[in-house]
Amino acid sequence: MLFIKSKAITFFISGILFISLCLAVFNFGAHPYFQNWKKEKVLITEVKTEKKAVSLTFDDGPDPINTPVVLDNLKKHNAKATFFVMGSRAEKYPDILKRIASEGHEIGNHSYSHVDFNHKDNKFLLNEIERTNAIIYQITRQKPSLFRPPGGYLSYALVELTKDKDITIAYWTYKQDSKDWRGVRANQIANHIIKNIEPGQIIILHDGTPNGLETAKAVDILVEKLSNDGYEFVTMSELIRIGNEE
Repeated sequence: MLFIKSKAITFFISGILFISLCLAVFNFGAHPYFQNWKKEKVLITEVKTEKKAVSLTFDDGPDPINTPVVLDNLKKHNAKATFFVMGSRAEKYPDILKRIASEGHEIGNHSYSHVDFNHKDNKFLLNEIERTNAIIYQITRQKPSLFRPPGGYLSYALVELTKDKDITIAYWTYKQDSKDWRGVRANQIANHIIKNIEPGQIIILHDGTPNGLETAKAVDILVEKLSNDGYEFVTMSELIRIGNEE
């Protein structure tokens, strides 16, 4: 009887593990394969480097009000960044996308529609990625190699799909999520990032939310402070290159 119960428990646990591998995981790092994907470098959260280099990344744009202010503040301090744009917004605001590219920033893919990927089939996921890549290329001639899934969605199917397309999943450094989209003030956003700064980090921010102007102001504050402390702000692909060289 004990043996039967033990087998039943083992089967139940195995079933739960299988389900977790198939479905999305929204808690940072909670997917069972998360660490393996990091080791394989198909998913990036930071890089190992002694160089004082970090990457600012911006999600959910381009936005006609917020993104130009972010760009102004980056230009003011000669800082580079990576913008993870939505295909639908890139179509709507092509001139802003062109400006991002012309000022030396990197453009990454943040899906076309930013819908919940959970329970979507591979055909849908692939269309969201490829449609956005095509729009970005048509407007800027940049070919995105980085994809940041909306909401941090992760599944085995998504990772295999991006691997087949030679696309890296661009996550972020856990302690460098200031939750700027929640309506916090610029000083709070900047102070969170400054307090937790370390070389090789990928910092997540949002230029496409209603709180985007506070984020833009925070960029001015934090880039000035950290630049004075010797930090360099580079695109995410450049940060990955720096990490690979060490």
